[in-house]
Amino acid sequence: MTKRIALLMGGHSAEREVSLSSGHAVAAAIKELGYEVICVNDVNELKALSKHDIDLVFNLLHGADGEDGQLAAWLALEGLTYTGCDYVGACLSWHKHIAKTLVAQQGILTPPFQILTSPEQLIIDAAEGPWIVKPASEGSSVGLTKVNHSDDLADVVKHAFNLTNQVLVEAYVSGTECTVGMVGKDILPVVSIEPAGELYDYEAKYNSSSTRYHCPPSFSKALQRQLQADTQQIFETLQISGWGRVDFIVDEAGRRWFLEVNTTPGMTATSLLPKAAKVHGWDFNRLVAEIIKTGWHHE
Repeated sequence: MTKRIALLMGGHSAEREVSLSSGHAVAAAIKELGYEVICVNDVNELKALSKHDIDLVFNLLHGADGEDGQLAAWLALEGLTYTGCDYVGACLSWHKHIAKTLVAQQGILTPPFQILTSPEQLIIDAAEGPWIVKPASEGSSVGLTKVNHSDDLADVVKHAFNLTNQVLVEAYVSGTECTVGMVGKDILPVVSIEPAGELYDYEAKYNSSSTRYHCPPSFSKALQRQLQADTQQIFETLQISGWGRVDFIVDEAGRRWFLEVNTTPGMTATSLLPKAAKVHGWDFNRLVAEIIKTGWHHE
């Protein structure tokens, strides 16, 4: 009997369109792999299905809908088999300041930061600039802003609170942004990113044809191995299982700075994980098959 996979895609977060683009690509791959696929938009639609008719839930909801741990907790309570990490790993990685604190305790560098629940908590030290301001729990670089001058920082922070109730202000590290994915026990090759502008923000990720990706990057093989080892250690520290992607900055001195984790990475035509998988020897269908395989660990 053909196994049925419920594909969660879309949702209601700021990353809805990215999730839909990922979902269309993954749905086609699931069909080509011989499974029956049922596309659902959120947990309410999933609840309308009989869980006895679903063999696996493939979580492709980006943002809070799929990555903050609540979905994983509900799936576990319902006894449903699902892709991605459990609620502990999702929650720890979703809150960027918690992830950064735990990872820093393992000796991995991360840019100094402040976590704010109101604009009045901001402490400005002009010597520490420039800064990156972003929501403390959001993905796809939604709301990410670089601030060069201390005179502008307070206004940018106030504006950021229009998007979220928790803001992360961290020191800007100049260097090359890169990412490392893991699927099951497989650590994928490093991808470095060369945006047309200064920042790899939402525009550069999804709307720019000038952003360039390098896999393998120009880094030494030793540095690439160090980034992969960091990724494995970060997965263990944050209790992440299944699949995911860790973002770093490598500065001019070759130091590796941890930025954040994505526990439901994008799977669009421009997404980083499929690019790395291709160099690893996996086409898109094989990547989807490997992610599905990781889902059975929740049984």
